[in-house]
Order: sequence, then C-alpha cells, then structure tokens
Amino acid sequence: MLGGLAGGSSTASVLSIDPVAGTVRHAGTLAEAVHDAAGAVVGGAARVFGGGAARTLDSVQTYAASGSHVTAHLPRPRSDLAAVTVNGTAFIAGGFDGSTLSPYVVSTGDGSTFKIAGTLATAVRYPAIAAAGDSIFVIGGSTANTESSAAGQVDLVQRFDISTGRTTIVAHLPHAIAHAAAFVLGGELFVAGGVEGRQPLAAVYRVDGSSVQPAGMLPGPRSDAGVVTIGDRAWLVGGEDGGPAAPLDSVVVARAVR
Repeated sequence: MLGGLAGGSSTASVLSIDPVAGTVRHAGTLAEAVHDAAGAVVGGAARVFGGGAARTLDSVQTYAASGSHVTAHLPRPRSDLAAVTVNGTAFIAGGFDGSTLSPYVVSTGDGSTFKIAGTLATAVRYPAIAAAGDSIFVIGGSTANTESSAAGQVDLVQRFDISTGRTTIVAHLPHAIAHAAAFVLGGELFVAGGVEGRQPLAAVYRVDGSSVQPAGMLPGPRSDAGVVTIGDRAWLVGGEDGGPAAPLDSVVVARAVR
C-alpha cells in the first residue's frame, strides 16, 4: 500500500500487508508524499502515477524497499486517476490536471514513456477501474471540477477497447457512484462501495454486459479503498467512511459466491 491520506495529510509511507496472517509492516517510503494517485506494476516494478499533494503532480515514482525515486513524468499533471495493467502494459484513465478533467487514456509498457491509447466517452475523476480480456472498464466517477463537490457524479460503465482505442458506454449503474473499487473475480466484473453524493456506500454490484445487478454488501460503507485481486479473492484496503475525516484502517476480503 503506497501513499494515500493519513490523518488528513498526504503520506509517503509504504506498508506491506500479509492478508493471510493479518499482519502489516513498514516497507519503505515514497520519494514524494502523495494521495489520489494511481498505482500499477509495469516493467517489473511498482509505479505510482501522479496524484495530489500541495499541487497536482506529474511524477512517476518507482518503489524500491531500498529507496523510492521519481523516475519519469506523465505527459501532464494528473490526480484522481485510475490505472490497471493488461499484458504488461499499464493503462491510465480518468483524472484531473488541476484545472480540467482529462479524457485521455494513456498507456506505458516501461513506466517511463507514454502514449495516448484513446479517449473516454465521458471524462471523469475518481472512477473505479478493472480489466477483463481486451477491455478496460471505467466505472462511475465525477465530472465536477471541484474536489469537494457532491454534484457531477455519474452512473456510467465505460468500456475501453484496447485493440481499437474506442470507448463505449455499455451499462448504467442503479445510481451515480464515485470513489468506488472495481475488481474481476471468476471472470465477472464487480464494483463495490464508493459514495453517492456525500453518502458512503456498502453495496456491491455485478456488471454483466449491459446488465447491473446487486451482488452483496461490504461489512460497512467504504470509499476510496485500495484494491487488489489475489487468486479468487479481492482485498479492499483502507479507505474512508464519510470523507478524509473518517479514514478506515481495516482490510476487507470479497469472494464471489454463486
């Protein structure tokens, strides 16, 4: 778990979590304290893309236990973004450059050089993201230029086709959601938690083609969580229950049940 908010301020702390043993240990620090960033493993290393601190950043930080470094820069500053790795290539979608939302989906195969892979149908910040096959799903998010605004949230499920660079809106959630987490289990796409307006959510939905169906509940409301899939489980790490003043220190595991 790299960076984020701790006590309402950006942190450079890196934590290593053993979900089986339920233990957490300190595993180093980032070169720059940052929150609202995106992370992905690309080029054999963990990278942290952009994010916010006192300003919106364009830095790409490469994590190493011996010392993390800024090793590259995004084409433009970007925070509130999301990233996912497909076949060794990281795709970055959504986000805000400090004045406008970015519609561009940017890709990198080495964490240092970037190209525009396509554009979103609707530019958003704070979306959930997950990949299935040659498709990347960008779910929900906000179109507001003001971070604290509860307006502008969307119910969209956007599908980005890696092979064509085209994005289509394939489904609509039951209501607008931002700050949620998305993951794929057993070949199925799920979106969990987030906020509607300012209300934190616990609902989990399954996205199947153009259909979105209820799929369960988290133990409690949770937004802005880190998420990673290991085997047949998805782990939601930290997050908030009502904004930065209500951070969570727990780890939740989700498993698909038929």
